[in-house]
Amino acid sequence: MKPSSHRAGELGFDRSRVSPNAFSVVQRLQEAGHDGYLVGGCVRDLLIGRQPKDFDVATDASPERISALFGRSRIIGRRFRLVHVTFGRGYNREIIEVATYRAPPENSSGRKPGGRPVRSRRGRILDDNVFGTIDADAVRRDFTVNALYYDPVGETVLDFVRGIEDARRRTLKIIGNPEQRFKEDPVRMLRLVRFKAKLRLKIDPHSARKISQCAGLIDDVPGARLFDEVFKLFHQGTAVEAWKQLNQTPLAGRLFPQTVECLEDGEPGHRFGALVEAALGNTDSRVRSGFPVIPGFLLAVILWHPFKTEWKRSGKGRMNRGDGFHLAATRVFERQSRSIAIPYRVRHIAIEIWKFQQWLEDRNPRSIVRLMEQRRFRAAFDFLVLRQATAEVSPEVAEWWTEIQESDRHQRRRMIQCLPAPSGRKRRGGKPHKTRCRPSCGRGEHNKIR
Repeated sequence: MKPSSHRAGELGFDRSRVSPNAFSVVQRLQEAGHDGYLVGGCVRDLLIGRQPKDFDVATDASPERISALFGRSRIIGRRFRLVHVTFGRGYNREIIEVATYRAPPENSSGRKPGGRPVRSRRGRILDDNVFGTIDADAVRRDFTVNALYYDPVGETVLDFVRGIEDARRRTLKIIGNPEQRFKEDPVRMLRLVRFKAKLRLKIDPHSARKISQCAGLIDDVPGARLFDEVFKLFHQGTAVEAWKQLNQTPLAGRLFPQTVECLEDGEPGHRFGALVEAALGNTDSRVRSGFPVIPGFLLAVILWHPFKTEWKRSGKGRMNRGDGFHLAATRVFERQSRSIAIPYRVRHIAIEIWKFQQWLEDRNPRSIVRLMEQRRFRAAFDFLVLRQATAEVSPEVAEWWTEIQESDRHQRRRMIQCLPAPSGRKRRGGKPHKTRCRPSCGRGEHNKIR
């Protein structure tokens, strides 16, 4: 296959946006007698005027040869072997990913020479380590805009699949037959949604129709990989748009079945959808401001209504409140893990945030200081504020917690003294707590917040 060749300057490429480390990798490969091109998302971003964050390199050199050329490098991957070349340390560390050209993974029998199958029964590629030529590498990539090869040394761009034309039309188009490509790797459907949200591109109509028909293929993807791909959707600064796009496809119901059921069958007037969008909007703000985000917080929000529904159902039995809470949380995460594998540490964070909600609403005077010292207090408080914004929590409760965090030690003590005793509790001797403030407060009668 003969590509069209273009001068990078004529396409608007700005070489100053290319990482010096990525440039040095390409230059070193070429000096050693090999091909060397920047490829994939970094070239697409340069073409549409965005600053790339990561740089990938494609070459005809084998992984072993690549590793031998670069001192700080290592070969990674099983299904797809490639080389990570590392520059710098600490915050200045940069990893350039270098991959050998790939070819279609199997011969006519669908097996590698040793007899090992390279596809699942539904067509998903299991082994992608068959090396080939640059033109074969281009046509086996996912989207036309991701199949451009840029040589920053010679300042040329190679286009095998009319990717430049699609980029100018701001269109995401699958290379080849969309149904076949989705069978090879169902995650491509999620990547279409992610790039549409992130880059504000439109999806080719034929590819969009095939997502609806092929959504069930996502069930064939390992849950751990889905966890990584799904949270790429939500941690790129366009989570609200990604969630909207996801819900326009059957993929949302495959990935978050309990959440979609609650959104579709919820009680009239409940604002669970608004809560999810508010949390995603908060995540977008943090990403754009450079603040850290954690998957556990988003999961706590996305699964909040399914958890409440299950907890309400569990509470009808004879178990105590704590047992009902843990049973409900376990059931919700067990069902969620049938589609997306949730690491234990992430699940634990979400459950901690759920536990805090009742504690924060109760405002037991004896536990206020201890709660504020807990590691998950801030995340739980942020969740409480989101719930208050959707009328799930009294504004007075959220304002009280906001005020006490901004107060000094003496003000905090006065605020805690003014709190009513927990309802239903009695002092030793059987006498109930008084609801009047202590004399030291100086504020007189305190109205209970129900």
